[in-house]
Amino acid sequence: MDWKTASSYYETRLGDALTVLRHAVDLAKLPQAGVPAHLKEVLLEEEKPARRQLERLKKREFRIAVVGLEKAGKSTFVNAWLDCDLLPAKAGRCTFTTTQIYSVEQDSQQRLEVEPKTEEEFTRLLDELESESKSNSKHRDGAKQDLETIRNYQDTLRQVRSEGRKTIPFTRLEDINKDLNKYVADEQYAHAVLEARLYTNKLAQAEGIVFYDVPGLDSGLAKHIEESREMLSDCDAVIVVQQFSSIRGAELQIVEFTEQGDKNVTVADKLFVFLSRIDQFASPAALQDHLDVASNDWDRRAQLPPERIVHGSAGAYLVLNGLANQQTVESVGSPEEILNKLNSLTGIEDEEALRHEATGIQEIKARITDYINNERVTVLEKRCDALITNILTTSKEIFEIVSKRYSENPAEAKRLQENQRRIEFSQWWEEKWRKIKADLSDYYNDNIRKSTAAGEESLTSDIVEKFRSRYLQDIDNKIEEIRTKNEQTKQRIFKETDIGVFDAKVTDYDWRKELSGTISSLLVDIAHHLALEIKEEALKLVDYLTTLLWKTKELEQRLIGNPEQFVEVLNRSLTALFLRFARPVADSLIPGPLGSETRQRIVKRLGADIELVDNYYSGEEKAFSVLKRYVNRGSKLLYDPKLRHELLGIREVSGDAPPKPTNSAEEVILELETDLKAFETYLRSAIFEAAGFEQFCLQELDELRDRFIRYEAVWRGVAQNEWLEENPLLMAEMPDHLKAHEVNLEVSDRLRQLSTALAKGVGSRE
Repeated sequence: MDWKTASSYYETRLGDALTVLRHAVDLAKLPQAGVPAHLKEVLLEEEKPARRQLERLKKREFRIAVVGLEKAGKSTFVNAWLDCDLLPAKAGRCTFTTTQIYSVEQDSQQRLEVEPKTEEEFTRLLDELESESKSNSKHRDGAKQDLETIRNYQDTLRQVRSEGRKTIPFTRLEDINKDLNKYVADEQYAHAVLEARLYTNKLAQAEGIVFYDVPGLDSGLAKHIEESREMLSDCDAVIVVQQFSSIRGAELQIVEFTEQGDKNVTVADKLFVFLSRIDQFASPAALQDHLDVASNDWDRRAQLPPERIVHGSAGAYLVLNGLANQQTVESVGSPEEILNKLNSLTGIEDEEALRHEATGIQEIKARITDYINNERVTVLEKRCDALITNILTTSKEIFEIVSKRYSENPAEAKRLQENQRRIEFSQWWEEKWRKIKADLSDYYNDNIRKSTAAGEESLTSDIVEKFRSRYLQDIDNKIEEIRTKNEQTKQRIFKETDIGVFDAKVTDYDWRKELSGTISSLLVDIAHHLALEIKEEALKLVDYLTTLLWKTKELEQRLIGNPEQFVEVLNRSLTALFLRFARPVADSLIPGPLGSETRQRIVKRLGADIELVDNYYSGEEKAFSVLKRYVNRGSKLLYDPKLRHELLGIREVSGDAPPKPTNSAEEVILELETDLKAFETYLRSAIFEAAGFEQFCLQELDELRDRFIRYEAVWRGVAQNEWLEENPLLMAEMPDHLKAHEVNLEVSDRLRQLSTALAKGVGSRE
């Protein structure tokens, strides 16, 4: 493949590869794509050299950098190459501006273009010089001198900047000498020039050859070092003009910059060395030692083969071929002196051979020409193939990583993304559910079943105490209502007694019958009120649980359902439980008077049930400690000391014991009121514990808690619905990637673009 064909081929290939790179980087920039950062970095590292190479190919340029230390003879070397003593090469620093030399075919295309610095670039130069002048650098004095020069010539420098770009046509290189030196070497003007571009047909026969002559790397200006770095990163070949035998410190940067800027080819692939000024050596032995040291040094540092190293003297070439100006002749020597010197060093007798062979210019030209004709295509292939392979391989890896999670097809991508989001939501829910259960456990231990520091359940609970208080308050209210009604009954009895129509037995039974009905209603009412109390606590718990699920309305409906029905169920359960223990007490005490057949029959019917509350009695009055005993003995067990001592083992009479009745009416009243008092006492001091109201209340709340936990699958669905409906309380807890519900097809779109670009990029390779 010739250069023209290779340039066209790789222009297309690199263009396609960079399109792939752009799409791959765009995809990698999306956090949700999950592309490892190092893959994106690989592409970004390859992008700059690939774009530089593509730009050179588009312009059909083959760039050759001429580099070296100050005064190594770079400009003299270029002059010898051009067969014209054109570029400044005087003592001291002679080049202030990068000079680019372009090869053109026609005389009419020859021109000099001068690009001045912008005001921003000029200010940056001043800042750099100011900083350098205040440092301890060895270049401090040079920076101070440059600042002084700029201050002295600020008018001419301002004029150059204000005139803008200049284009100066010419026919002969000699005609442009004055202008070129003005803008490249004259301090009055050169400090304001960014670069000079010389277009000539004297450079090389091959089309598109460009020489870059950059000020020395040891000039002391960061500007020149940076220019050298950029140039060596953006060139196809390098010619190092070297004066000394060993590579000096700044020259090592040539190797470093060349390696950094063009990692896909070796330094030896693109570098040539011209060992200049051999005419300054005293003897053939000294020259040979110089050549050996240089060759070994380059082999050690860059594995540069000997055929890439040429020795000679550019100044001698100019003088011997009648091309040197007076300044060069004075610097190098007369033709006779040079001929004698080269003869003594090389042993060549023929004057023509001395002019062309001993000076090395024709040799370096021949080797560069051979490189251009025979090797540069191979190096281009090596560089471009490596760039393209790295870009395509890395981009494919990115594509494969992302395509495992996303589809190129929008519909499929949407489906996969929705599936993935559901999976991610489920993963989030698992963690959230664990936290909900932990929060519920803490709440329950703090507010319902209080735990001690040792983790044991406390004997008291605010809820239980409140429940018990409600129970006792209901008893107080109901008993007070009965007592008020009893007062009315007693007044009636007293009246009947006064008029002599009182019948103790009939009155007693009628009164007790009426009281039995009232007590039945009392028991039902208390059970209902307890149900309402449990409902209130249940709703408090449900309200808390609702906050755990972002105040969703689903929770109360699913845990409690209809509140009225919930209370009705509680009411039936509590009534049944209450009557199980309160009914034997009420039946044994209220319907039948003391000693009556009715009471005896009831006691017999109750059997063991009459003993149910005995084990739970916690009152102070021992007369009530055994219900059956009190039922059989009545009020005498409260105020008869002898009977109390005989049956209870105590003589003391209860402080509120009534006086002994004096007539049948008082006896009826006393027995009924003490039976009612006994019933009240059992309600207060035995039935609450016997019926297990405390555990019933807690178990109902426990059941709500346990049902809530059992319904985890339900709450998962509820949470998902709240998520999809964007409940603000839930969204505030969501991780960012789960907050947006719109299906983001950006990854899919970029993946599809990368796929298309890859297909084209790989296809163009075949």
